[in-house]
Amino acid sequence: MRKKTRAWVTKNNIVAPNKALSEGRADLRKLGVPLGWYHKREKGKVRWQILNVGLIQIGITTYFVGVCQKRKDIFIGREGKLWRYEGALLYEPVPTILGLDRENLTAWADAIARAVIDRLSSENESKTMDSSNLRYRKIVKALVQQRILDAATLGYECTPITFARGISVQWDHYDLLNPRMATIRHATLVSLVLALEAEKASQLIELAALIEMRVPIVSREAALAIYQQSVSLLARLCPQWWNQGYTCKWELVGDIDRLFRSQYIRMLNNAFDNGIQFEIAGGQVLQDMVASEAYTEENEGDWDAVLSEE
Repeated sequence: MRKKTRAWVTKNNIVAPNKALSEGRADLRKLGVPLGWYHKREKGKVRWQILNVGLIQIGITTYFVGVCQKRKDIFIGREGKLWRYEGALLYEPVPTILGLDRENLTAWADAIARAVIDRLSSENESKTMDSSNLRYRKIVKALVQQRILDAATLGYECTPITFARGISVQWDHYDLLNPRMATIRHATLVSLVLALEAEKASQLIELAALIEMRVPIVSREAALAIYQQSVSLLARLCPQWWNQGYTCKWELVGDIDRLFRSQYIRMLNNAFDNGIQFEIAGGQVLQDMVASEAYTEENEGDWDAVLSEE
């Protein structure tokens, strides 16, 4: 009788993404989670687990990165596909994540991501992107520090954690102050939770868009429009934020991420129930905000005046 052999024992030099990744259910924001297996008969082992390092941007394309502990192989992927990068290896084997807490796990992933970017990008591009992202982080830190001082002047105690949890309960100060990549989404959320003046917010969003997209597609006027529409939507979803601005008690009203996700689900459900295309439903939401007389440009953004009246 022929002896049965497990399928993965017969494989060699094959990358197999797990089911969650292939079906698009994997949360790539969670660092260290499994992405799949690398089948390689070596050093007494036949397969190595691929762990998530997070997202990186090469050129104008965003990839997620995976690595195997105690190996130098680089795995990259996008749209549910995962493969081993054949052209380069890491300089040092990947350290184990056993016993790491969340903060150390973030540092572990960031160090590996920087090493991967250095290996896959030209030296000039890598240095330029490091400088651009560093400038963005410094601006964000300065804006957060200023809002902490402003809140203290009004008698409120705020910290970077306060603002980070206002954006998402899953964020900590590292997500707020040290994002791996500057993005329009990050800049918009930071501007909202800090209740920035329109000019400062549009500058931050414009800078993030330039870093993220590598081309000056988003002008100052377009960045301002993004922020104004975000303010209008959040003001409708959270009147407490409209009244209190950067001193809003997010633990009582829920974070911005939850508010926006709930609105997104409601919008799609309404579109499905009424037989409306999703993109048309989104346009209707924007038209409702523009037509609303409750939140016009004349009374947007002056949170300091609102707070001074309390």
